[in-house]
Amino acid sequence: MPKNGGRIRNFKNSEHFEHDDRMHTSGTRRVSFKPGTNKGKNKWNNAKLLLDDDIDMTGSAGGPHAHRKGAYRGRGGRLNSPAPRIGHGINKKKFVPGPLPWYQIIIPYGAKHEKDVILRTLLSFISPDIFVPHYYKINGNAAVFYVDDVKLAEKLFQADRKITMSDGFKLMVIVRNTVPSVTVDAELKEKMKLAMAKRYNAATKALDLTKFHADPDLADVFCALFRPVVMLEAINIIAENIPDLEALNLNDNKLHGIEHLKILPNKLKSLKILYMGDNRIPFLGSLEPLKALPLVELYLKGNPLLNRFSDHEIYVSDVRKKFPKLTKLDGVDLPPAIGFDVLEDVTLPPRQQSFLVDPAGQDLVREFLTQYFAIYDAESRQPLLEAYHEHATMSMAASYLTNDSRNAATQRLNAYITNSRNITRITEREARRRYLRTGRLQVVSFLSDLPKTTHDLMGFAVDLLIYTPAMIVLTMNGVFKETTTNGNPIRSFHRTFVIVPNAGGGFCIINDMLFITNTTKEQDEKAFVSGVAVEPTPPTPAPTPTPAMVQPSQDETQKMMLTMLSQQTGMNDHWSVNCLEQTGWDFQRALFVFNQLNTEGKIPPEAFVK
Repeated sequence: MPKNGGRIRNFKNSEHFEHDDRMHTSGTRRVSFKPGTNKGKNKWNNAKLLLDDDIDMTGSAGGPHAHRKGAYRGRGGRLNSPAPRIGHGINKKKFVPGPLPWYQIIIPYGAKHEKDVILRTLLSFISPDIFVPHYYKINGNAAVFYVDDVKLAEKLFQADRKITMSDGFKLMVIVRNTVPSVTVDAELKEKMKLAMAKRYNAATKALDLTKFHADPDLADVFCALFRPVVMLEAINIIAENIPDLEALNLNDNKLHGIEHLKILPNKLKSLKILYMGDNRIPFLGSLEPLKALPLVELYLKGNPLLNRFSDHEIYVSDVRKKFPKLTKLDGVDLPPAIGFDVLEDVTLPPRQQSFLVDPAGQDLVREFLTQYFAIYDAESRQPLLEAYHEHATMSMAASYLTNDSRNAATQRLNAYITNSRNITRITEREARRRYLRTGRLQVVSFLSDLPKTTHDLMGFAVDLLIYTPAMIVLTMNGVFKETTTNGNPIRSFHRTFVIVPNAGGGFCIINDMLFITNTTKEQDEKAFVSGVAVEPTPPTPAPTPTPAMVQPSQDETQKMMLTMLSQQTGMNDHWSVNCLEQTGWDFQRALFVFNQLNTEGKIPPEAFVK
């Protein structure tokens, strides 16, 4: 029998009772405030599961300091002797922070005291700190409320049995790490709408949801935005009522996992300012679901993710990689981003096949390339000696495309790979020097050993980068066909010429860089669409025409082409017309055919008699 007139009473698991500090009971009458027996390992210890599911997870009030049955023997070894009070042989209880941002505070037998009395007593004990009691209610004989701050929860934990009430009993305070339950129903949705309405600024199209769960209009319900079901409902309400929202403040809402916020870019397409400070976002990668938002301002201070950066510049750089349009981060204006950025409302100029830094060089470039490739595609490339400077240098590199099948005969680049000067692969200085051709004799001899070709001049993309009296820099991309290789494979090339004046008053190449690879599928489809690959035939001789034979059938454009071709080639009108007609009145093609045939000596002398 217990001493001091104690009486035996059976309590329900859910009922809280008042502990009489003046009386001690035996182990057979020990009462636990745990919600129920849970054998085996607790499978709900994962904080993320607790946050994502509507489960009222209850933690032990004492954690490591919970009493164990039969753990104490009194003097003389007698079991179930009255346990000594704290500070007299038993280690002081310790507060163990839990993984959740909410703590349940239970005051056993708090129902016999007024709410104001209990709260005023607790506030006096933890002063100067102040806590906000959320969802205060009476549950049986106990008073229950929640706090959303771990430091305040620890202060209240330390108040256990430290406060003597007016009736002489010491106030018990039990702290459990658990989240209030929530049910999103029509009533909660209506309350959320009313709370949001007063927080919306129509002039700036901004909605302030800072610490939304603490809103006075939501005092009797648990409406925490860190619960995905609540956040998703809030976003739906915003999308239905203010779809053009431009600024949203989600500061201090205990946000952790935000994967469900991936719907924001689709729901709120005008959102440009987002505040998410003083939350629990652990990694910068957690913001990945928000990348599609066109944010110009972002606030992240107060999140653990900032502690992972020892260098602030790296932090700013990494954030801007996710949100390249940011102009303000954590309240600080950012310098203009270094990079290519085009405003959405700016129309890009139309694509050009060629670029000329100076339009005055157009004729010279056209004539130079036409003459050079007419000789290059001829049977003999020896005449190219006149095109190169005495001390010219030339290098060639070749490589395969990543999707090339090197077993296919038409895709093998053996004729080029063996002489490739790819300096990413050839690192020895002597080898690099050996693959560099110096002097025009070496250059032309090397070019003569390469496979015979026919270039698609009309498919060239030509850029004139430098055009001065002292130097011309010319780059070109295009395709050519190998005419003496089985299968006549088509190759892609990039070439750069550095051209300087020569002693004879013309121009010559002083540096030549050539890169060769296989063509892409798109290049194959567009190659030689103008018919350049067809072997040209010399024009048929005919009597010298009179002006009347030429002029009547030509329009103004054809007249201009005829005059230009006659001036540039020196041929008379009849041969010029013949050349233009056989090339479909394609001036560039006609000029190319003339240069090729003239180099081979296939144009008779009478073609130049005027």
